Amino acid sequence: MSHFKTTRRGIEASFSDAERTFLGDVIPLLEGLGPTGDDPAAARLTVPVYLDDPVANEEWWRLMGTDLEMAREADRGVFSTVIGSRQPVVLDDADADAVLRVLNEARLVLGARLGIEVEDDHERVPPEERAALDYLGWVEEELIDELTRRL
Repeated sequence: MSHFKTTRRGIEASFSDAERTFLGDVIPLLEGLGPTGDDPAAARLTVPVYLDDPVANEEWWRLMGTDLEMAREADRGVFSTVIGSRQPVVLDDADADAVLRVLNEARLVLGARLGIEVEDDHERVPPEERAALDYLGWVEEELIDELTRRL
């Protein structure tokens, strides 16, 4: 059974109590990141924009970093609303995109914390340690599948 279903009003999202409890930990995980230089998970979310120009990269982050963080906060608000509801929540396309971005951020953070740098690293992590990462990927894939069906 998928967590997402297209209706006339949009994409309906619903999660069990246990899933909502688990997914409720996503926002504290994302908000608990340390400074980029000290926390590999934070560094994973602040990738270089200009690979060959550190000055331009720093300028981009100086100018755009606050806007990006505000957008992430808005996405997390949508995610919290979806996860906080015991009833199915109908997502419009913008809400669905916000949920996808939060799920992806969480996967990036968990991957960094597990030491996953390349695809082959995933298989080296014991299954019990990567279960949360795999669950988030499954939910993300379900939402992507539902959005794709609507095209």
